[in-house]
Amino acid sequence: MEYQEICVPLKDKFFTTYVLFYALGTVTLVPFNFFTTATDMYKFRDPESNLSYSTENRTGLQAEFTADYTIVSNVSNAVFIILTILWIRRLTILVRTIMALCGTIAIFVCTCIFVKLDTDSWQTGFMVVTLLTGFFLTGFCGIFLVTLFEMAPKFPPSYLAVIFSGQAICGILSALAQIVSLSVDADPAVNGLVYFLSGLSFVVLTLVGFSWSLRTSHFFKHHFWKEIAAEKFEVSKEKILTILHKVKFYLLAMTITCGSTIMVQPSVTSLVLSVDKNNGNNWNDVYFAPVITFLVYCTSDYFGREFAMLLKKHSQGLVLLSAACVRVVFVPLLMLCNAQPRDHLPVVFDEDYAYIIFIIIIASTNGFLMNLCIIRVSHIPTDDEKPLAMFFIMIFIIVSSMICAFVGNGLVQAL
Repeated sequence: MEYQEICVPLKDKFFTTYVLFYALGTVTLVPFNFFTTATDMYKFRDPESNLSYSTENRTGLQAEFTADYTIVSNVSNAVFIILTILWIRRLTILVRTIMALCGTIAIFVCTCIFVKLDTDSWQTGFMVVTLLTGFFLTGFCGIFLVTLFEMAPKFPPSYLAVIFSGQAICGILSALAQIVSLSVDADPAVNGLVYFLSGLSFVVLTLVGFSWSLRTSHFFKHHFWKEIAAEKFEVSKEKILTILHKVKFYLLAMTITCGSTIMVQPSVTSLVLSVDKNNGNNWNDVYFAPVITFLVYCTSDYFGREFAMLLKKHSQGLVLLSAACVRVVFVPLLMLCNAQPRDHLPVVFDEDYAYIIFIIIIASTNGFLMNLCIIRVSHIPTDDEKPLAMFFIMIFIIVSSMICAFVGNGLVQAL
């Protein structure tokens, strides 16, 4: 189906497509955020131990799950993005979008079923199944991410930045869902079911919103069906080197920013407890981790991204690269907070406010630097170079995340 160009530009009535792009960006991180935020849903407890589950007596599986899932998630992302670029990309954007969203929904349904199963007799097997589930769930989102990067250039430039802000919103929604499920004070299985059903519901609503926009929104249909150079761009060595020369500082800044964040969030930060835990206060015992480690982090990340979108002055790539290098200092600072269990490093920052300050700074600078770099990369190249520049953004982020996820697992062992 083709739509002819018209002289008067179409308007996004009621900003429905803008909101849809927020939702589409959110879906790309649903598997990662909903699985890693659920630190108390997957307890992987020792059935032979008389000790009840607590954050102080985590087993090896309990302590390493978040770091292991981060590795699996990033490896899956890289594998499926490469497969999509090489083969799956032959399918149309519409087919890939529906396939990825339906696949995500199907695996979320399986996850909800596992929440109700008794897994005490096969804890290691259950962890393997959980990681495999996460592998394929992230794989569908990897396919969707490539598809979304192909779809975004069809729309005005502001819609690309909205996708990344939507990713931050995903973390906020998953953290709120966990807090609500914990506040119910029900059986852990019930909490887990409510939690994952909320994630499932959001993906279903996004699929419905996408289908509705495709049928009824003239603005969305006009841009979605528009043919652009991104669908048939040619690659040459000279073109690659030219683009890399233009955006090298921004790509390096993104790589360092994303990598240093992945090293500690959530592999290390998910283990951090309130120093006043077990004093009978629900804030310290129940809500500290989900509120600070996830909700405050994701909210700070979101506002950092939004501030980058509002910033009118263009920042030099070398300045952003320097800022990205400086914020690496927060990796050891967070490791010296009250992350448990630990056998090697001392707890230096034994006040909750220090950890909260570190979380706010590392999150807000992550969102700010990432979105600012993405916005600059989308403006510097010429129109025919933009598709390849977007491809470089995706590859640099994925490779950095995958490598630093392994580093994050090592940092957990070093605690």
